[in-house]
This record gives sequence, structure tokens and C-alpha cells, in this order.
Amino acid sequence: MKKQLVLGFALTLTGAALFSPKQAHACGGCFTQATQTTQVSGHRMILSVTPQATTLWDQIQYSGNPSDFAWILPVHGTVQIGLSSDGLFSLLDSLTDEKVVIPPTGCPSQYCGNSFGTGTSATAGVGGGSSGGGVSVVAQQVVGPYETVQLHATDPNALANWLSSHNYNLPADVKPVTDAYIAEGFDFLAMKLVPGQGIAAMRPVRITMPGASLSLPLRMVAAGTGAITPIKLWVVGEGRYQPTNMPTFQINPSSVVWDFGTNSSNLAALREGGFTESAHTGWLVESSININPYTFSPLTDAAQYDPVNSGYGDDPMGTNASTNATSDVAALVGTMQNGMILTRVDAELSRSALANDLELGACRGAVRA
Repeated sequence: MKKQLVLGFALTLTGAALFSPKQAHACGGCFTQATQTTQVSGHRMILSVTPQATTLWDQIQYSGNPSDFAWILPVHGTVQIGLSSDGLFSLLDSLTDEKVVIPPTGCPSQYCGNSFGTGTSATAGVGGGSSGGGVSVVAQQVVGPYETVQLHATDPNALANWLSSHNYNLPADVKPVTDAYIAEGFDFLAMKLVPGQGIAAMRPVRITMPGASLSLPLRMVAAGTGAITPIKLWVVGEGRYQPTNMPTFQINPSSVVWDFGTNSSNLAALREGGFTESAHTGWLVESSININPYTFSPLTDAAQYDPVNSGYGDDPMGTNASTNATSDVAALVGTMQNGMILTRVDAELSRSALANDLELGACRGAVRA
């Protein structure tokens, strides 16, 4: 037979890709500093949650000139801002990426069933379902190549005027979103590149807020996006989390087949089919694995022994790389030392699906080890 049930999914570790450079990074909604059109084509996000603090990382893929971009993120209270590295996203991607294990040619049917790669974890998702005039500058600092301003606003029009006067282009269709966040008691973090900084200087930024928060500001994420926005989200916590206010689905390994004629599987088609069936409102609960603080040692090791290429240096010479990597890992781990779980969920969301923030909740299902 040409097509055959695969042996299963394997969560494979492909360390060679850990520190390859990415295109662009940002947090929250993407806004131009000028009038030209830009287009966000996807997000990769990380959310680390403990009772004491919540940290959000966001990496944006887009077309356009990064030097013209500015970012706005709704936050609660005063936040801590730090620089991260592309290597973090690549590490999490390699840890949780599902690969198809190609079945041996002519393998007897009783051995071609629903098993998983040895020593790996498998999918474990659960299907189903102060400037005055109403704006105050709370904090202002330069973080690496970015100018950052934390704002408290009580008047939506005053916020819009402040943003416009500081070269943040707030589109008409996004203003109702910022108005709503103000009404809900949110503050805002606004960031843009320091004049003269180019794409080579851009780094992912992490934002740490006090207390536990299991919500992602998808309403703001909609700024600058097209008809469909791919989002990949990792959640690090003491339990396994999944969306609670949007549909979820998972792929049954028994439905994955390998076509020896095309030397490919139908996994990509199954993923796209799930997104399409949910009308691009659903999230694929892709994988959940047990981790510990040592899981992130490749980041701190690279920063220590290869600071130039680690992505954590303050400059091309890799200055302060080890310190920066240690701070990034500390933000990930927080107060968690044992029982840490890394969960990955993916989505391809329509514009209408970005009308509400994503809410996450604990999933009671067991994690397959």
C-alpha cells in the first residue's frame, strides 16, 4: 500500500535551529509611526504564569520596514521590561514541535498503529469546547534599542491625541479597542525604536506584570493584521492550560497517514482542516510536556560560551549576554521549581475571532509522559 498509518507523533529536539535569527519581534498591537501600510503575518507568544507574576513575550512576523513600527500593549499597573532572544522561541519550538515518525516499509499492520516515539511526550489536549488632559506618564525608559513609555489614561480621546502627537498612528478601527481597554481599567505600554536603530538591533521584549493573569490581549493584537492571523502560544505554568472562551480541537494520531508516493503525511492538511472547520476561531491543543529549570540551560550555556551568537548580547560583541539570559530564564521559571508544564496551542484566527481577548484555564486531563 502506498499510504500507511504512521507510528505516531514525536516531539523531537532539533537543537541546530536554536539560535537562527528571526525577522521581527514586538509586543501587543502593531502601529506605524508613519502613514505607509504594514502587515502583520503572525505572532509567536510565550506566557509564564505564577501567583506572583505574569510574563508575556511576543514575536511578530510582518512585512514592511521595522524602523517605522511602534507597539502598544494594554497592561495592568506598572510593568517590568526586559530584552529577550530569538533563541528562546526556537528552543520552545524545538521542544514542542510535532514530527511524523515515518513507518518502516512493509511493516505489519499490528505494528503500524497508534504508538508514540520513545522517550517523548505526545499531544495531550482536550477537545471541545504625565502629559495632562487625561493621560499620565507613569514611567519612561530606554530598553536596549527601544524607547518605552507607560501610560495611564482616563480619557480615550486624550490617549488618542497623546499617541498621535508622539507618532503612534492609531487607526480608526482600533480606537474603539483602546477605548474599551480604558473603560476596563487597563494602562498601556507604548514602544518604538530609538531613532537611528535598524532591524539588526531589534530584539524580543518581555513584559512582566504583578499577579497571575490568564488572558491575552487579542483585541489589541488585531492592530495591523490581515484576514487570517497565525498565532503560536506557549504557556509555562504549574499546570496545563488551554483556551476556555474559544473552541479547541486536537488531532487524533490514528488519522495521520504517510504517503510513500509523495513522501509526506497528511498532518498539515489535518491541521488546516481543523482550523477551517472551526471557521478560524479554534485553537489546536498541540502538545504538553513536563519541564524543569534545566530545560532552559541551552540558553544560559550559549550566552556563557558563545555570547556573540546567543542573541542575548547588548551589542554585536555579546556584552552582558550571560546576565541577560539568566534574567530571561528567571522570568520564565519564576517561583516554579518542580512540576512545571509547557503547553503549546496554535491558531489561525480570523479578524472576527480577534474581537475578544483570549482567556485560558487549567485543563484537568493528565499529561502523557
